[in-house]
Amino acid sequence: MANILDNPAILKKLVQQKPFGLITDLDGTISPVPTNFQERKISPTIVHHLANLVSRFDLVAIVSGRETEALKGMVNIDGIKYIGHYGMEWWDDNRAILHPDVKIYLPSIRAIAKELETLRSVDGIMIQDKWASISIHYHLCPDPAAAKRTIMEVLRKSPHFKNLRIMDEKTNIGIIPPLDIDKGTAVKTLIDQFHLKGAVYVGDDVADVPAFRAVHLARENPDFNGVAIMVTGKGTRKKIIDEADFTLNEVQETGTLLEWLVNNTSS
Repeated sequence: MANILDNPAILKKLVQQKPFGLITDLDGTISPVPTNFQERKISPTIVHHLANLVSRFDLVAIVSGRETEALKGMVNIDGIKYIGHYGMEWWDDNRAILHPDVKIYLPSIRAIAKELETLRSVDGIMIQDKWASISIHYHLCPDPAAAKRTIMEVLRKSPHFKNLRIMDEKTNIGIIPPLDIDKGTAVKTLIDQFHLKGAVYVGDDVADVPAFRAVHLARENPDFNGVAIMVTGKGTRKKIIDEADFTLNEVQETGTLLEWLVNNTSS
């Protein structure tokens, strides 16, 4: 699949579409996957580019599995639309607003969070408890495949797991409510709310596939043009790459894309 940086003519045509939006994932896309989820791992250069693009585009949004408060704290740029918990939480009026349908699943999520504490003894496993969802990361484990089997065994034994669903990412098991809300529904809402005629979505994992598909579905409207870009790296699955239109290689090339956008659009 072609790299978007090798196709500047396509980018130039896209950003001429008005209103235009840049929508991106965070971890693995504009920020390296961290070794500690309390760390701020987004580079000052990328933050600088995003801040410049806020004044140039009609929309700049970050859609992530993290909580919106964490997104706001990491990036800290006014004017960006922050959406967390895979589309289930939006930052509006200077506060996090969780979708009301999530609330009935909170008891199951809190119960399973207690059961997952046993996994903290497994070398390399990190549990990211986000209250309304949980992510179990195993990319630092000496044997990631064995670690994933251990995680799934704990989940299968849980009586609360049947009320929830998983997001099986590259080296991360997400535990989320079984709702028809995802990054795709978030992207569709953004396209509609901001009346976008052009958009770029950038992501790196299976959770971004619904967003890719939302861009493709929006393209059925002849007045809309958009592309889905996959940031590839170690462990990227080919079937996910095939869902995108173009690729970038690692987070560094996302930074190059943002720099290109800054240099080729007017404020």
